[in-house]
Amino acid sequence: MWIGLLGAVRDPFRPGGPAAELAPLLTPGLSLRACPSRVPAFPHTPVERLLQQVGHLDAALVAVEDGCTAMVIDSVGDYGLEAIQAATPVPVFGAGFQGMAAAGAGGRRFGIVTVWPASMNFIPQDLLHRYGFAGQCLGIDNVGQEEALDQLQGPDGYLAQVRDGAAPILATINAAVARMAASGAEAVLLGCTCMSPLAGRIAQAASLPVINPLQEAVRAAVGVAATAASGSGRLTLRPGRRDLVSRMVEGVAADAPEDCPVCIVASLEEGA
Repeated sequence: MWIGLLGAVRDPFRPGGPAAELAPLLTPGLSLRACPSRVPAFPHTPVERLLQQVGHLDAALVAVEDGCTAMVIDSVGDYGLEAIQAATPVPVFGAGFQGMAAAGAGGRRFGIVTVWPASMNFIPQDLLHRYGFAGQCLGIDNVGQEEALDQLQGPDGYLAQVRDGAAPILATINAAVARMAASGAEAVLLGCTCMSPLAGRIAQAASLPVINPLQEAVRAAVGVAATAASGSGRLTLRPGRRDLVSRMVEGVAADAPEDCPVCIVASLEEGA
């Protein structure tokens, strides 16, 4: 049995990979498998966000046809979640929804700390309203600044620093968490699944609960995977829609992928 990580581009458990912190959640015989989107556009704006929703829907349909027992959208953006739920009976969990639900459990107030720059806040802000958590969220603290994204790649670049938990990056995140606590937050939600490898260290330094959205989504998927039936191609799309989605994606699948400005999974080369 396996859970598809929709949008993940590499094996999450490759040597040095980002998902070792997820391994304790898995039960015997259950694995995680990367299911990348074939749409190369990073959702910098609502236009690209819409395109990426189609890409994640396509990835989900492939995962179901390959026999996954559950799916997780490996992004706080929950790209295509509603469409995927409508297209297949296989359980799918968005890291954004599961993270917000955990952060706001019991009506507690929470803040979001993210390595995304402020220009990307339209995505979590939209989801906060859509999911009904806007009234509990005290704000978003953007650790990632626009100018910091000018030097992304290389062994000393921003992406490598996030991946490795470089002291300045980790200190900046910890300071943002402390600001949220001082503002009255009762929990902090990490605003990007690429922060998952750092979640444990962030939590150790925090005075309030730190919610890892990827971990919450995987935990939810594991909870149903043992009893869920394999997808085995059982799609619930109207006739012809599966081929239509595939043809739409194939039109752009050969284009060069746009690196996420912060996502260490999507952007870093092996061994970087």
